[in-house]
Amino acid sequence: MTQMGSLHHDISSVIARVAAKWADPDYPVREDAVERSLDADNRFTEAAIAFAINQQMGELTESSLRNWQAALAPNGAAGSSVAVSALNPGNIPFVELQDFVAILLAGYRYVGTVSSKTPALFPAFVSDIMDEDDRVEADLTDWEDALEQADRLIASGSDETVAVIRTRALEAGLDESACWFRGHRYSVAILGGSESEQDLVNLAEDALLHEGQGCRNVSIVFAPASMSIDPVLDAFAHFRGMFAAHDRTIGPLKMQQALLKAVDVPHAWADGHEFLISRGGADPQGPCHIRWVQYGQRNEVEEWIRRNTEVLQGVFTNIAADVPKKWMSPLGTAQRPELEWAPDRRSHTDFLVW
Repeated sequence: MTQMGSLHHDISSVIARVAAKWADPDYPVREDAVERSLDADNRFTEAAIAFAINQQMGELTESSLRNWQAALAPNGAAGSSVAVSALNPGNIPFVELQDFVAILLAGYRYVGTVSSKTPALFPAFVSDIMDEDDRVEADLTDWEDALEQADRLIASGSDETVAVIRTRALEAGLDESACWFRGHRYSVAILGGSESEQDLVNLAEDALLHEGQGCRNVSIVFAPASMSIDPVLDAFAHFRGMFAAHDRTIGPLKMQQALLKAVDVPHAWADGHEFLISRGGADPQGPCHIRWVQYGQRNEVEEWIRRNTEVLQGVFTNIAADVPKKWMSPLGTAQRPELEWAPDRRSHTDFLVW
């Protein structure tokens, strides 16, 4: 077996070189992968795919990769005899990439699954990595084989899917400490009432990009009771002028809007049903259906956040709030995560360094 240790010093350069190719919209491999992704069973739009690729490739610079590698492999290469398997979701473009990069940087052998929703982008990128340097060891397979090969496991998906995987993993002899189970999460935003037009467009990006399918997407917006929703509606409409909704988003929103009307729940929507905002309790709704929750005192929101830590991925706001700083990020960053961001507030370093 080829030893990953001989590659370990170079892996950051390998990934950075491939990322530089993928940063070019005219790169033939990228063009083909995008075209095939648009034909798959998902809610990816061409503009959203381009956004995701560009954002991710922008993070994969050699300097940032080497910095992360130093944390992930503080004692050098771990050795490719250890396999870390990733059971990947397919809800947004390139959602698989962070785990893949982290596992390679840590010096382990990567084993991953490919979702039917995203059968082209990630496999094409992995293939390019392996073509760039044939010492890279990565295997894309089905979830049962990935589970069988796993020495350590990262599993992401719905709560129901993760529950099944957890049972199978423990039955297969994996210790709980060797597994990172990541179920359903969502994010919230807190407004203070004095946000600028650009702040609100940024909020729209946080909520609507990738059709609300990601765990970092804002599902609930907390706003002062005195705040008018009109500027938010204008900002959301402006955003949809730049990133049109996927056709499969519109139908469900029409049905939800009709139901809200029937039960007399206050709501607002785009003429083309490209987004929907309803007023009520702090309960997440469907994709691109944002719940608008009015508050009187900021501490009401802060207390709600503290009570719901188990289901929250992040809090996006431009105001000061009495919640842990690790929860908070500025508006407009939900879909622009840094390379080393911590899903479920757990870092890859915590999981992969032992």
